[in-house]
Amino acid sequence: MEFFDTKNYEFNTESKDGVYIIHGFTNTTYETRDLAKYLGGQGFYTKAINLPGHGTTPEDCNRTKFTDWIEFTEQGVAEMSSRCDNVFVIGISMGSDLALHLASIFPLNAAVFASTVLEFKDSFGPRVLTPIFHKIFPFRDKKLSYPKEVRAKFNYSGYKVWPISAVNEMRKLTNQVKLELPKVKCPALQIHSTIDMLSIPENISLVYDNISSEVKEKLLVHKANHNLFMPGPDQEEIYSKIVSFFNQFKKTEGE
Repeated sequence: MEFFDTKNYEFNTESKDGVYIIHGFTNTTYETRDLAKYLGGQGFYTKAINLPGHGTTPEDCNRTKFTDWIEFTEQGVAEMSSRCDNVFVIGISMGSDLALHLASIFPLNAAVFASTVLEFKDSFGPRVLTPIFHKIFPFRDKKLSYPKEVRAKFNYSGYKVWPISAVNEMRKLTNQVKLELPKVKCPALQIHSTIDMLSIPENISLVYDNISSEVKEKLLVHKANHNLFMPGPDQEEIYSKIVSFFNQFKKTEGE
């Protein structure tokens, strides 16, 4: 089975309550389409899109700059803001980094930051080796990022390799977003798994302690791994929590 999707998705387009959903690094709308459909059924207009360099090829991803991801998502939220009364953003993994950036510059009703990766599990690789060697070694097998005992049975969503030049661009993105955290003021829900094999627990406190949101909550789950929005034992709890959180911050006409 291919855990890959080249399509973009929109649901419930008549609603004025918009949710812009951003997938993770090297992933596709395969990991966000179910959430988009669910939220559409709960009365939200949802849009789940493939980022530049995603849903195509690893080579294409390696040609992408982090500013391409920023400009693409800024345009997407600006367009949603022009047609909706309420605008929410959800991001997972690197998509969470982009959601944090968007929350720092747009007056969002609320945002969800899931499986955030601002600090890396093996910081020496992305921070030191990647800037030096990304042009010499363009790809790295994703399996090498996981413990040996799970490599054979793990479902690798999106590309099967890490595009190393794109990893270097993600490094640049994390550097920028960490500086922007104090500018995030909208209500914020962080979702993280205690068994996440890619995002280290330090990312939870890094975001929570540095954003300026007056309302900020954490949801820790214990059965799902990094791809929290895909089918799994914690999916119902996660989806329900997002809906109840967003419903608190919808503004009606005249407010």
